[in-house]
Amino acid sequence: MADTDPPRDDGTTGDEETMYGWRVRSVRRALAERDLSEGELTVEDLTELGHLDQYHYFGPAACDEAAHVLGLDDAETAGASGEGSSRRVLDVGSGVGGPARYLAATTGCAVHGVELRGELVSLARELTERAGLADRVRYTVGDAAAVDLPTDGYDHAVAWLVLLHLPDRASALKRMRRAVRPGGTVLVEDFTLGDPTPAQERALQNVVDAPNVVDRATFADEFRRAGFTGVGTCDLTDAWTAWTDARYDRFRERRAEFTAVHGTETYEARASFYRTVRDLFAEGAVEGGRVTARVPPAAGTDAATDSLPLRDRSDSRLDARDLSGILEGGRGD
Repeated sequence: MADTDPPRDDGTTGDEETMYGWRVRSVRRALAERDLSEGELTVEDLTELGHLDQYHYFGPAACDEAAHVLGLDDAETAGASGEGSSRRVLDVGSGVGGPARYLAATTGCAVHGVELRGELVSLARELTERAGLADRVRYTVGDAAAVDLPTDGYDHAVAWLVLLHLPDRASALKRMRRAVRPGGTVLVEDFTLGDPTPAQERALQNVVDAPNVVDRATFADEFRRAGFTGVGTCDLTDAWTAWTDARYDRFRERRAEFTAVHGTETYEARASFYRTVRDLFAEGAVEGGRVTARVPPAAGTDAATDSLPLRDRSDSRLDARDLSGILEGGRGD
């Protein structure tokens, strides 16, 4: 972010502590309140933490939809393994590991999470081990634009609310393209640009840490330039506008609870961030979008080349989800 504070004793800056440190503490506090500081965990124990476990919009409900679109929930492949099984997933920007654990537990796939923040990866590994999923979920600390990934090493790649933060999105997309096997698929949900004022553009860069958000058509073209084919888009703006409004209201309701743990300064910083994002959506400065795409199939194969969604042609089922239920840790069914 711009205008960061000097480094702290733990090597983080004040802004980084505000953005990330409170989340690690909040996860540990929420588990302690449930008498779950030690010992085995279930994925349900963690998803019940709501936005702390999965802080992309709609949490487990978005994972359910991604699994449906990509075919990860297909009963015919749910127990499959090995080279042609379409079960290896790359999660770019994996945070504390909530989506990776959820997908592995609910679909049986193997997930490799890549996350820039080392403190988030440390917690992700701990929680994944306690949830009994370390044999199927692993994490790497790395920059999505530079991390070393195996060529053709994955069948799918997913990213939720990550690419907007990358100053070098083109390199990250090319790296994803090389990492996903021929005929494999990707699903990305992210901000796209609406009609912002100059002040809103500054807020995107300085508050949201989103240096180069582009409109939906340009965003889709970035995937094509990276070598993807069958690129399709889905408008999530209405759902995300409602989500960001509900998140801000819920956060304000919990002011006293949050401040008691993290202090007034961190509360005000988070409230300002949530309010800014809510206003950007409400005022049409930004939009929500999903891009789905394929890696071109190998020459001479009969692999599909059509656009995604593969299994559900409807735009999105997120609008029908219960926002309060998801914020409280449910799937919002």
